[in-house]
Amino acid sequence: MRKQTLYARRLRGDIGPLNIDPVRRLMSRIIAPAVSITGVYQDYDEEDVTQNFTIGSRMQVDDRVYYYSQAVAALDYPQQYHLVVSIDQVLADNDCLSTADTTAIGTQITVDATAYEAGSGGDVHEDDLAGGYVELNHGGTLYAWRRIVANTEATVAHLVTITVDRPFGVIFPATTQVSIHKSIYRNVDSCAHAGLVGFAPVIGVPPIEVLIAHFFWLQTYGPCWIGPTGAFPLSVANFYDVYFHQDGTTNSSLGEGIGATVSPQRIGHVMGAGNYGSGAVFLELSS
Repeated sequence: MRKQTLYARRLRGDIGPLNIDPVRRLMSRIIAPAVSITGVYQDYDEEDVTQNFTIGSRMQVDDRVYYYSQAVAALDYPQQYHLVVSIDQVLADNDCLSTADTTAIGTQITVDATAYEAGSGGDVHEDDLAGGYVELNHGGTLYAWRRIVANTEATVAHLVTITVDRPFGVIFPATTQVSIHKSIYRNVDSCAHAGLVGFAPVIGVPPIEVLIAHFFWLQTYGPCWIGPTGAFPLSVANFYDVYFHQDGTTNSSLGEGIGATVSPQRIGHVMGAGNYGSGAVFLELSS
């Protein structure tokens, strides 16, 4: 039997013995997809005005995980990390498109984006929706949820053609309700955004200060440092879970009102010991 050889794409630095990057003497960066769309490599502690990777690309660095993101506003990094949110997931007028003149054939759907653009969606540019999802619903019996891989720029008549990852499988009537769900890693903003406080889930931690409209790697998993707000978890014995606080820092379950009428978001657990445990947190937002 002929031996089969598998050829894998070579990553920057090459993976050496024990999965060690010989260039940095650290565990290798593994990016999925591993190909830069511009030919420029951008590391997890770098930002760029140019988009070098597909939004939502995943980078693993030792036991830390990052997702390629875009900041819709400047993300401050004073003396502590701040958690951030995606504004597109909480604004209703960013979601629904017009139900008129919808055409869905194969892996493409053409839809009128007038209402979307008139709301907080803004102008739809080429591949602006890539990495997100499109939802088609007609009376509950005809339903599809597909990943968006590309989209055209909106025409003068506000028509947008969206390409998805696999065929719809059924014919949808022209009056089908269409909703757009952008990638949560596009249009990332600070938790302190006035319109979002108390209404948005946190999605990650920017490892650096980020300028408006710049692209960067957002940490979602693994060790990091986040400044505590009031009662850091280990300020009370046997409190290890870390919860998201509205100002973008952290708090304990006691401080966030567990058992009351609220449902705070758990982001991970403490790594250190003592009252503040050095502020080190093991994120568990997305692996």
